[in-house]
Amino acid sequence: MTDTTPADLTEEQREARRTRARDLIEERLTETWPAWRRPGRKPNLTLAADIALDALGDLAAEILVDGTMMRALTIRNGVATLELAEATEMVRIFAAGMRGALDGATNYVEMEMTDGSTGEGFTVTVRRRERPTPHELRQQAEAKVTDLEAQLAEYEVMNPQQCPAGKHADWLVDSEHAHACPWCRIEQLEAEEAAR
Repeated sequence: MTDTTPADLTEEQREARRTRARDLIEERLTETWPAWRRPGRKPNLTLAADIALDALGDLAAEILVDGTMMRALTIRNGVATLELAEATEMVRIFAAGMRGALDGATNYVEMEMTDGSTGEGFTVTVRRRERPTPHELRQQAEAKVTDLEAQLAEYEVMNPQQCPAGKHADWLVDSEHAHACPWCRIEQLEAEEAAR
């Protein structure tokens, strides 16, 4: 456990922490004002709150976990054992690692991890909170596919027609009735024009 828990903080230390948190939130909300303000509509307060939480970074984690952080969670025979460690350095290292992992990434990154004792593999996804999750991106892609399939279905009611002379490309028409080949007709009109 850390030797200075929030209960042990002096009033001056508490005020410094509040001031630091307020300044971080104010700076980030000012930078992202256009994203959550939405002129003419109700502000997106959920996005603003997420941005404010992200702005706090390791300070928020330090406050929320009361100076401690989970080091290990072991479950054996239905008994969960939680080991705690000092949070400040671990959170800073973790937050710096996540920032580094996302450096250059548009939205999210995936990292492969393997449990050394069992060989079981895991994929860890890290994303910026204000951006879509991989699941939301998949839903957007699926919606686009559904829309394109609906558009394609309109063309599938078209019927292919073939040139009776067999010398021009197939084309589609909106009925099953045979239509004259448009390319043959163009050739016929050109020949008639040339004969004049």
